[in-house]
Amino acid sequence: MEKHRVKRYSGAVTRTDSLLSPCVVVVKTPVAVRDGMADRLVESGRPLALEVTGAAHEHERTLAVLYQTLAELGVEPFVVSVDALDARARRAIGRARLVITAGGDGTLLSASQWVGGAAVLGINSAPSSSVGYLSVARRATIARTLARIDRGTLVPQAVTRLEVEIGGKILPPALNDVLIAHDRPAATSRYRLFFGRKSERHRSSGLWVSTAAGSTAGIRSAGGQPMSLGSRLLQFRARELYRPFNREVALETGFVADGGELAVESAMEAGWLFPDGSRRAVRFPFGARAVFRAAEQPLFLFADPARWMSANAS
Repeated sequence: MEKHRVKRYSGAVTRTDSLLSPCVVVVKTPVAVRDGMADRLVESGRPLALEVTGAAHEHERTLAVLYQTLAELGVEPFVVSVDALDARARRAIGRARLVITAGGDGTLLSASQWVGGAAVLGINSAPSSSVGYLSVARRATIARTLARIDRGTLVPQAVTRLEVEIGGKILPPALNDVLIAHDRPAATSRYRLFFGRKSERHRSSGLWVSTAAGSTAGIRSAGGQPMSLGSRLLQFRARELYRPFNREVALETGFVADGGELAVESAMEAGWLFPDGSRRAVRFPFGARAVFRAAEQPLFLFADPARWMSANAS
């Protein structure tokens, strides 16, 4: 098994007339091939070792099919590990026409923050161990999916992203959500919300701010409502909000209309913003102010509307 770093896959005669090119492939690093993991797996016991090594082999088989299919279509991708999204990789993603992620949702979310106008195709490389909710392809469907994209019969959907401005700086857009929380999970998250003409101090275990794409993820587990994938609304919801003396709470949850804003002021010395999971973290110290709005530039994502409707109905 290979630990992927920035490279080019040779063997294809690159086409210049394809909807598939320029192409960047962002791959996950399976747990089993991370530094020092092999020895720890042996020590942990056979069932866990078999599970993660099996997922790694499944991932490698998916990559082999992907690279072979791209070569047959005349596409030479730029390949980068999701753990190596440095300046060079980000430039390549920014110039791409198609970005393919091979892994799970975390891989797609990490790559999406650096995508400009490219279309994004998620491939669930190891379905036996990965949910891959945002992915529409897997090993058995790679060839058919890429052929449809190449012919123009499969088109991406414009999906709203979340823009965050903090201290006058705009962060790379989040596709799913941003969690505001204290550095220590057991500590109280303290902040003030500003929404329209209302403001309110909160003490909670954190605050979710979500797009439609993220509305079936963490915020739903906290009691939020699923939204249509094409919605431009944002949704916010406090986690485990403290209500002293049954005091009425006006801003525990709500929706931000397209063109509207939600502002949050930190009352934590060790506050953080977590855009799209734990791979990136942005300091949110006492007195810092973050403004949330729908990003002007959507993400063009190959999505499965039937799967999305099914998830919303469940």
